[in-house]
Amino acid sequence: MNLNELIEKYNLCEDDDDKVEIILDDFDELKDKSKWKFLIQLLTNKNTYDLIKVEIYKIIAIEDFNKDEVLKIKNGIIQALINEEDELVKQWGFISLQFNFCNFADVIQICVETIENTEEDEDFRYNALRVIENSENREILEKFKDRLLNINTPKNINSAIIEIFNKDIKYF
Repeated sequence: MNLNELIEKYNLCEDDDDKVEIILDDFDELKDKSKWKFLIQLLTNKNTYDLIKVEIYKIIAIEDFNKDEVLKIKNGIIQALINEEDELVKQWGFISLQFNFCNFADVIQICVETIENTEEDEDFRYNALRVIENSENREILEKFKDRLLNINTPKNINSAIIEIFNKDIKYF
């Protein structure tokens, strides 16, 4: 099936669990890179079934994006995370940022803000930390170093933050 046929199949489907299967079985395998516009629209739509969003984030987490796609996808994820209320979806949103998007300043920014937010769920804070740990953009990390080292966090998160800066101490 081509992209338009899959979108039509998805839109005609009334059962949310069947839509999840369409995402898993059809969109995941689709080579047409224009699928991302549709999938990001699903992520940013508050009415999209939560498990559909989780599956999209799983696909994003392992996808190999080209340079043109990565910015659009990153911006869509950030927008979706800002407005997301479901805890599981939000966790998978942060997980999807860990590899392809961890070197962008705005991604690090949202992760630092999440870690700083003591009202935020510890799992979100930990997933945000994983994004920062994977970043190789030492210049961006340096900008956030003082903020990160001064965050009031649970001991395991605080230790991991210190380790981020100790592993490449020669750069600081």
